[in-house]
Amino acid sequence: SDVKGKNPFKDVRVRRAVYHALNMDLIVQKVLRGLGTPTGAFLSPKVDGSPPELDKRLPFDPAKARALLTEAGYPNGFSITLDCVNVPWREAVCQAMSAMLTQAGIRTTLRSSPTNQFFPKLSQGTASFIEYGWTPTPDAWASLNALFRSWDKSGLGTFNAGRYSNPKLDTLIDGMRVEPDLTHRRAMVGVALRIVGDELPFIPLYRRTLTWAMAKKV
Repeated sequence: SDVKGKNPFKDVRVRRAVYHALNMDLIVQKVLRGLGTPTGAFLSPKVDGSPPELDKRLPFDPAKARALLTEAGYPNGFSITLDCVNVPWREAVCQAMSAMLTQAGIRTTLRSSPTNQFFPKLSQGTASFIEYGWTPTPDAWASLNALFRSWDKSGLGTFNAGRYSNPKLDTLIDGMRVEPDLTHRRAMVGVALRIVGDELPFIPLYRRTLTWAMAKKV
């Protein structure tokens, strides 16, 4: 950001401000034309062990966002660049989010890039503020390991683009990989998802609705 010598996003109050600044209901209705579901969860409730109650979003509240920024020491907000891949519908969502964030005090400039420029920023963790999607497998471990495990060149935390690190969470993720008891494993998944729900290393946005057309003669 334009804050010198300090990373505003290391403060959870700033991350919560980003969350409250985004009206995902409006974005789904107007930008995605209804083809999506706003979510507060990092994994779909269809993923084994993902608690359904985590699907509820924090309310859209730009006044709360501004208050959180002030509380965190940024009464005048700050400026930041949002990286987004130049796929038309994703770019349109990023444009809408940039405007909402700016209104809340996080003055956001959108930078759209083709895939060959965008994805290295994601995998190498070189973007300051980045929007991307994730398609989970039915089992939670692969997603939790890729997104929230502390990054390591051995292949852990491959898509942990912000290089978030929580040793307690790492222990949970590593443990569920080898936990044979399904009930205990599901409980571990729930604990892990509640941790990231509290700490918000990512801001959940929406689940995209995929549309399929079929005809018997095809």
